[in-house]
Amino acid sequence: MNLKHHSLMARLLVLVAVLSLVAAACVAPAAPPAQQAPAQEAEQPAPAEEAEPAAEPVTIRLWMHDHAPRVPIDEERIAQFMEENPDITVEYELVPDFFTALNTALASGEGPDVFNQFTPFNAQYYLEGILAAVDPAGWGFESVDEVKALYGEGEIADNLLAGATYDGGLYGVPTELSAYACFTNDDLWKEAGLDPATDFPTTWEEMVDVAEQLTVRDEDGNPIQRGFDFNWTAAMYMMLHFNPMVQQLGGNMIDDQNYAANINTPEVKKVLSYWNDWANEYNLGGPQYTASRDAFQAGELATECSFGNWGAPLIEDAGINYSIHPQLRWADGVNDSGFANFAFYLMVNSRADPAKQAAGWKLIAHLTGAPDRYLNEAGLFQPVASYVASDDFAANEIMPVFVDEINKSFFHPRFVGFNETIDSMGRMRDRVVIGGEDIDTVLAETEEEISEILARAKEDATGQ
Repeated sequence: MNLKHHSLMARLLVLVAVLSLVAAACVAPAAPPAQQAPAQEAEQPAPAEEAEPAAEPVTIRLWMHDHAPRVPIDEERIAQFMEENPDITVEYELVPDFFTALNTALASGEGPDVFNQFTPFNAQYYLEGILAAVDPAGWGFESVDEVKALYGEGEIADNLLAGATYDGGLYGVPTELSAYACFTNDDLWKEAGLDPATDFPTTWEEMVDVAEQLTVRDEDGNPIQRGFDFNWTAAMYMMLHFNPMVQQLGGNMIDDQNYAANINTPEVKKVLSYWNDWANEYNLGGPQYTASRDAFQAGELATECSFGNWGAPLIEDAGINYSIHPQLRWADGVNDSGFANFAFYLMVNSRADPAKQAAGWKLIAHLTGAPDRYLNEAGLFQPVASYVASDDFAANEIMPVFVDEINKSFFHPRFVGFNETIDSMGRMRDRVVIGGEDIDTVLAETEEEISEILARAKEDATGQ
């Protein structure tokens, strides 16, 4: 594995240096030596102490999305937790079609007690009153500030926990924080006469030529091996991949503070035109082909830019010889940012009874107590300050590019009405790329549609 570092390690070391100060400040002072009791002439029998009543047994349901490398760690940590807490039983469930299933279950009032949720959907849950505020007692702490201190000092902690912070309250802690980077299949690059260490492009404009060199076509000119392609599979990537390309140009499709849509703009038109040309003019990919992640792991795609650091174990299991590179930027871009930052947070259902909520936070504290294992074995970055300041983290070969991208990039907009909005954006894309409709007409109509979605969602959530 050959990783492209450049000056990234310097940025990592700065972050480590800052967080090491935090870690040092969080070390508990040594306990004072025990005082020897004065000698007594005769030992008096101690009064019998009443035994504390045994805790009432409680069973909690934990729902997680399926990330195969994470599952064995979860299972081991949960078994250990139940051994240490014999009054708590954890029912661990890997839920297919996770986001839809979780939304449906919580809406019906039958959802799990603890769940791992993706940042795009947290605002809706908060406004619906589904999220319980973090209980520091789960960690053995007295204040939420002590929980926050596990992740750093001041703005560092605030930024890392922003995806679960609403109106100044904290409603979860991260199980994975990630940005996106580009993975190259180095063997396919070499077969095309290219070296990803020196030939990897830096701009979207350059990628067109490089991808053509990496593309293998059949006798009809259709790609049977693509050089690069977008992830066309889910509408959410319009917010996580497409909109960041708009942000690179200085735009932003959704103003989540004012619930305003900015779709019919030159920046959005440029990005949508590029995606359309990619599929229809350059014939380098499109939604009709195998999904980009699947194709990359099958050795049919030379470059894949929709994996986070968590993708490394999957790619290694597929036997791909790979290297990691920064996301592409526009040559005339105004923001040096990549695709969106995102995170998953462990959260507790506010509708669970108090005993289950308390047990849930205790479980969450335990599951987030081994960040080294989750990164090294499952590729999941839990940004605990003491771990980020450790030699183990500094030696990790995967993280430098991702840390740099996290530092430079933006969290995606977070707002009520997210699902309806991304579905509208997906239709916008498909009307142009698949349907061949006039781009100006589609942009104008989509802005009107999303503006109505946002207004209705805000009114439903706030009454305003």
